Amino acid sequence: MSAGAAPREGAPTIATRADGVVTVGRERSYGEMALVSMLVLFLEAVLALVVLVVRAETLPVPNPWSGFTLGPLTLPFLLVAGAVVGAAVSWLAVLPTVWLSDALGRRVSGRAAWWWVPLVAAAGLAPVGGYAAVEAGPLTALWWWLAGTTALTVPALLCRVERRGLFGSVALWGTLAVLSAATAGGAALHTGLVEPYRPPVLSRDALVGTWTDGGGGTVTFAADGAVSVSGGTTHSFDGDFSVNVGKCAGAGTWTFEAARDAWAQKVHTAVGDCAWDP
Repeated sequence: MSAGAAPREGAPTIATRADGVVTVGRERSYGEMALVSMLVLFLEAVLALVVLVVRAETLPVPNPWSGFTLGPLTLPFLLVAGAVVGAAVSWLAVLPTVWLSDALGRRVSGRAAWWWVPLVAAAGLAPVGGYAAVEAGPLTALWWWLAGTTALTVPALLCRVERRGLFGSVALWGTLAVLSAATAGGAALHTGLVEPYRPPVLSRDALVGTWTDGGGGTVTFAADGAVSVSGGTTHSFDGDFSVNVGKCAGAGTWTFEAARDAWAQKVHTAVGDCAWDP
């Protein structure tokens, strides 16, 4: 390479340190970094899915993943969708985080340091955390901000590694991590270390009485089929999020639908201002 020429992207580079030691490295290609980032994001998504499946077994709501299977038609669709989303996040968030953290490190301290990456990721996601604080509260916002910062930091740090065979190593160890997490979660549920929620099988008589939502709302079921609601709330559910869409109160009727499967038991209410599903 002639003096003053810029190295090609992905080409070997030779540098002389201040102590006179000559080092041979390899410039990182943005395409290579994007592939590594997409792989890491995919593994993070699968790992998060494993955690969600295990956690869903402990909640007093039906597991939304219980009937989900990866069939020959759904798997290619998920892979394509995951590749598109992973590529978008990589080019729009991960690679800019790598570039900006390296630039700030060289400008402030004269060299690119790894600890600039989480700082830049956290700063970049701060507006998202602020919006979440307004919509869902400070604790929920803090949780999602930390989770997002971690999810962005991990692929950005791995993109900074200048080593051949990095993609294969990440694929191998990432797959082992996902399999280990799935095995550990299944074992924890099977052995009782993590207690799965099992709803009780009820009778109609067991429901008669006054029930509270913990927030001031009450529902009173009478033995003759009458029901009265005071300070109730109508919710709209979207995945794991519940949105308060209005207050409801009044009188009406109720019926109980028994079932052998505890999850299939239903209470049907008919109260004028309360749009409740069974």
